[in-house]
Amino acid sequence: MENKKTICLVDVDSSIPNLVLMKISAFYKEKSFEVDLKKIGYTGYDHCKRKEIIIDGSNYEKVFISAIFPLNKDLIKVRNCKEVYHGGIGYDYKITLQKEIEHIFPDYSLYPDNEYSIGYLTRGCIRNCEFCFIPKKEGILKFNAFLKEFYDPKQPKIMLLDNNFLALPNQKCVELLEELKGTGKIINFKQGLDFRLLTKEKAKALIELRYDGNYIFAFDCIRDKPIIERNLKEIWKPLTKAWQTKFFVLVGFNSTLEQDLERVYFLKSHKCLPYIMRYETCYSSSNRPFYTDLAAWCNQPGFFKNMSFTEFLKIRHSTKERLMQTIKIIEENNLRNVIS
Repeated sequence: MENKKTICLVDVDSSIPNLVLMKISAFYKEKSFEVDLKKIGYTGYDHCKRKEIIIDGSNYEKVFISAIFPLNKDLIKVRNCKEVYHGGIGYDYKITLQKEIEHIFPDYSLYPDNEYSIGYLTRGCIRNCEFCFIPKKEGILKFNAFLKEFYDPKQPKIMLLDNNFLALPNQKCVELLEELKGTGKIINFKQGLDFRLLTKEKAKALIELRYDGNYIFAFDCIRDKPIIERNLKEIWKPLTKAWQTKFFVLVGFNSTLEQDLERVYFLKSHKCLPYIMRYETCYSSSNRPFYTDLAAWCNQPGFFKNMSFTEFLKIRHSTKERLMQTIKIIEENNLRNVIS
């Protein structure tokens, strides 16, 4: 009996089931290949724990390696295999799938513990934010796929990876939200939604979904505060409960520490949760202790809702030396009035 050909898929650092690898798996299984998945489990931040991994490729026809974080891209070495392919934004955001693979139904069996149907209804974005590669990778917002291309009724939840779903025209956006509602499944928009584009119709359709956890939006720039405040008061807060809404808050890119705190305390005053997204320069910044403590406070809702930042600092640090690192940054940047 002839042995089946086998490919190897390497998931270096995905925090969720890797959609690209599930599509590659489906494509090759249709061609009677067997598929092995190696899930490495690295993140973009555990610098001390990462080490080089050698994969023996002698039993594989092809090896596909997917990495999200650039600092992980050189850690996987393949020997004894002639066809090794690298993909994911960790390698090059310009790499795309062939059309016949892009629109194939994902192989959800690759991740047996997965609970989600995963996919993109839209691709691209109408924005051109300096810190974001999406406009360069996907271009302007466009329709990508019908729900049926990735919806598996056997999965209890649906995860949308769209980068700016609310940028769709009002009627089209509402129609797709109603289609999602009609599945009866629990819904989640993984990337966060553009709160600046919220309308009363879109908000109503969102609220009617069986939503997975907090509704998540983005508050990347302090200049967006007026429109976010308006939409909170006029559209969103009348429909939701306290602490039901979360905002990604980008820090360390082009904002001051005072502007970072202003956004955080603004959200706290409206009983919304911030989730601190540290730009990569935060990890080499002289203000790193402050960013670390701010993220620890904001990203743990129990602490954020029930104590001030200064109260949190006192219980967080077991040594005065570490506490004073952040206190010194607060004093040097005249932030005491902001956090009081």
